[in-house]
Amino acid sequence: MKRVLPALLLLIVLLFVLAPLAGAEEAAAGPPVSARSVVMLNADTGQVILSINPDERMAMASTTKMMTALLIIENCKDLNAQVTTSQRAVEVGESSIFLVAGESLTVREMLYGTLIQSGNDAATALAEFEAGSIEAFADQMNQRAARLGMTNSHFTNPHGLDDPNHYTSAADFAKLGRELMKHQEIRDIVKLPEFTIPWPVQPWPRVLINHNHLLEQYSFINGIKTGYTDAAGQCIVICASENGVNLIISYMGGPSLGQRDSEIVSLARYGFDSYRQQTVIAQGTEYTTTEVPYHRNRRLPLVAQDNVSRVVYIRDSIEQKFVLPDKLTLPVHKGDKIGLVEAYDNGKFLGSTYLVATEDIAEPDMSERITYYVQSAFGFLLSAVKPG
Repeated sequence: MKRVLPALLLLIVLLFVLAPLAGAEEAAAGPPVSARSVVMLNADTGQVILSINPDERMAMASTTKMMTALLIIENCKDLNAQVTTSQRAVEVGESSIFLVAGESLTVREMLYGTLIQSGNDAATALAEFEAGSIEAFADQMNQRAARLGMTNSHFTNPHGLDDPNHYTSAADFAKLGRELMKHQEIRDIVKLPEFTIPWPVQPWPRVLINHNHLLEQYSFINGIKTGYTDAAGQCIVICASENGVNLIISYMGGPSLGQRDSEIVSLARYGFDSYRQQTVIAQGTEYTTTEVPYHRNRRLPLVAQDNVSRVVYIRDSIEQKFVLPDKLTLPVHKGDKIGLVEAYDNGKFLGSTYLVATEDIAEPDMSERITYYVQSAFGFLLSAVKPG
C-alpha cells in the first residue's frame, strides 16, 4: 500500500499538468467546423494557418466563377468591350441575371453579374466571348489551374453546375482566391453587397444582389465568392482583413447556410488571433560582435539602434541576419553605425535597423601595431610546432 500511494499521487499530478497542455493543443487546431474541407491562408505570404481535408476532391458550385473571373481579368484588354449574349447562355439555367439572347453588356458589367449575383448566364457569356465556346474556355481554365499548382481541380464549365468531372479541393481554391484578389478590379467588385447595371430590355436598371450576406454584417469581410448545389453543399471562399492581417478562407461542403456563415466568422477571428504585434528587433539588444583589428581575441559588441515591430504569426520563430563590413575600420566611436540587423519570418523580410558600436576603440599607434604583429607571428609558430 505504501508503494501504491506515491504512484497514485504521481498519476494525479501528471493528469493535472498534462490536461491543460492537451486543451491548448486542441485549441491550436482551430474552431470546430462542420464543412468537409477547409483551408485558411495568409493572403500576403501564402502561409497555411489551418487545414482540414485540404486535398479532398469535391464539387465546387458557383465558386467556379472565381476561375472564370481570373481568366477574364488576366486576358481581356478592354473591360468596356461589348459581350453579346448567346442562346446557349440564356438557356444555362438556375442562378441568373436574366439575360436575353442578343442582349449586350460590357465585359465589366458581365463580371458584376457573374461575381455579385452569381449569374450562370453572365459567366457563360463571358466564357464564349473569351474563348469562342464553353469547351474551349474549360480548356483555358484547366491550363490556368495547372500553372497555379491546383493539382486536385478539373473544370468543365464556367459557372459551376454539377458535373462529375468538375471538381476542386479547398487547398486549390485557397490558391485561386489568393491569386484572384491580387487584381484591384476584382477586389472592387466582390466587396459590394449590391450593384446596379443596365437592363436594356427593361425600363428600369438591373439590381444585382450579392449572395455573400457577411459583407453587410462584418466589416472585416471583403469578398470573394459563394456557391451551393446539392452535390457541393454550402461553399464559400472569402478574403478577410483586420489590423494588417489578410486571410483567404476556402470552405467547402458545409451542411447549411447558417452554419457556413457563423463558422466563417469563427475561422476569421481564429486567423486574426493567430497574429500579434511583436518586436522583431529590440533596441539596445546585442545581436552580434565583430573582430577588432590589431587586438587579439577582442570583439566589439553591436546593438540594435532602433526597435522594429511587425505583425507576425504567433507560432513562427523570427530569424535575424547580419550585414557587416569585411573588416572594421578604426577608430570607432560609441554609437557609430557598423552594420545592419535584418528580421525574417519564414524567409519573408520584415525590416531592419543599424547595428551600432557599444564603445570607443582608438586607432592603434605604431608600437601597438608592432606588438600585435609580433604576437600574431609567435602564435602562428607555436601552432605550427604543436604536436598532433
